[in-house]
Amino acid sequence: MRRKSVAITAAVLALAVVAGAVSAPFFLSEKVHEIAYSDFSRELEAGKVRKVQVHDGGLSVWIADQEAFVRLPSSLLSAQTVDRATALGAQVDFKPSGIDASHAASFVISLIMVAAVLALVAVQVDFKPTNRWPRAVKNIPDRFDNVAGQEEAKAELQEVIAFLRNTQAFETVGARIPRGVLMVGPPGTGKTLIAKALAGEAGVSFMAVSGSDFSAPLIGIAKSRVSKLFDQARRRAPCLVFIDEIDAIGRKRGGGSSAADREFESTLNQLLVEMDGFNTTSGVIVIGATNRVDVLDPALLRPGRFDRQVHIGLPDINGREAILAVHARNVKLAASVDLASIARGTPGFSGADLGNLLNEAAIFAARDGVAEINRDHLEAARNKIIMGLERRSLVITSEERRLVAVHEAGHALCACLTPGSDKVHSATIVPHGQALGLVMRLPENDRYCIPVEKLEADLIVAMGGRAAEEVVFGPRKVTTGAASDIAHATNIATRMVTEWGMSPTIGMVKVARSGESFPREVEQEIRRIIEEMYATAKACIEDNREALDALVDALLEHETIEGDEVRRIVSLSERRLAA
Repeated sequence: MRRKSVAITAAVLALAVVAGAVSAPFFLSEKVHEIAYSDFSRELEAGKVRKVQVHDGGLSVWIADQEAFVRLPSSLLSAQTVDRATALGAQVDFKPSGIDASHAASFVISLIMVAAVLALVAVQVDFKPTNRWPRAVKNIPDRFDNVAGQEEAKAELQEVIAFLRNTQAFETVGARIPRGVLMVGPPGTGKTLIAKALAGEAGVSFMAVSGSDFSAPLIGIAKSRVSKLFDQARRRAPCLVFIDEIDAIGRKRGGGSSAADREFESTLNQLLVEMDGFNTTSGVIVIGATNRVDVLDPALLRPGRFDRQVHIGLPDINGREAILAVHARNVKLAASVDLASIARGTPGFSGADLGNLLNEAAIFAARDGVAEINRDHLEAARNKIIMGLERRSLVITSEERRLVAVHEAGHALCACLTPGSDKVHSATIVPHGQALGLVMRLPENDRYCIPVEKLEADLIVAMGGRAAEEVVFGPRKVTTGAASDIAHATNIATRMVTEWGMSPTIGMVKVARSGESFPREVEQEIRRIIEEMYATAKACIEDNREALDALVDALLEHETIEGDEVRRIVSLSERRLAA
């Protein structure tokens, strides 16, 4: 196929060169001089006109071996004019309508040259991708054993495997093979891996493309690629066609009038017809993957096209442990490493995040010159992923360093003393990423329904840093360091009021924005919640000032302190205060 494409390209190039050479005289020739009819008449009377050639638009005349053109409408050209020129010794000739033969030949050749250039563009744009697209793979090595943490999704796809392995048994009872399966979920949850494992388990051909593969600069190419994809899939049936990021081709049709909109709708319509239209798709199953199912066209989601949707969500604690075990096959872990402990400390991590965690830990182990990954390497990798890379080279003054320690100590103290807060895992004043310090809290269990108590605890902890700055340095010495805390608290309070019905003043209603802002009473309620949580955080700091100072001293001395040490310091200060 590649040789054929090269041969076509070479032939078109040769045609373009030859056509350009032949038509060059036409383009380089001088423009014929035009004269008035009165000048022609005087030259004719003087006997200087040697030849006259009659056209529809006028006369070509030769005066003293110089060609000229006389514009003369056909309605004014009469037999007397021709007879007069003949009588005065001029040779008269007639040419058919249109341009003369030489010019006509040059014009045709020019058209051939333009067509050749366009053909060359088409070859480069359309034929070149077909050398490798769409690529079909027969023996996929991946199996469901390589997929962990998605047991429900694998169970849902078992019947697709059974249908592909024994189609006759299902068709005997009148069951129809599903046309398509749409996998929906956040990025990094394993949608592509599951599709490959599905093809591997079923033992069928697998063709993987992405929605962006159907984008093309020339009109009609994207539509033809859809047709070609399904034509190739039917030839290899039974076959799985995996379209990653299908939202790039399956977005809702909006009725736009531009050429790009019409091309997009034409491509989507072709996909709809191929999946469930006049063309048969026997033995072809389409697996679509997206994290934006809300933007897909309804016609694409109906039964007969995508018969079912499979949600590929973030793994729970057991799923994370299973995923870590799969990734751990390719790295060397120390015997003391507990995967269950790592799974508990990585809530919200996707499968891709967990794979990256072990890879970063392996890099840290290689830097240390050891052959096994230990707990410290995993801890450093997790801190890097969550907080960002350490910036120990950043130079800050002693005053700023103490301010950061006070700020982070305020967060840690409020987290230890507020019921409903997640436990403190560590506190540090070492800059990470854009943050000058950080308090990491980790939940003991995965949460799916968050109570008001937990949300209010998160608000108090978020306000603890600014509250500590005000208590220690005074209201005129607070800094911009609480910007991200304020944004986080505002987001929580806004959702409590407008989405979750947790405001007695607004009630259990969903409130939408009016332009860029909410109604006045909603904004007042958001402000009230944040101010109350700030007052609670400030009272916690004032009542436990000794514990705050002890945490500040520990951070200044050690830079990073573990959660157990934070709780020990706070508990010791409470006992002293009680005594």
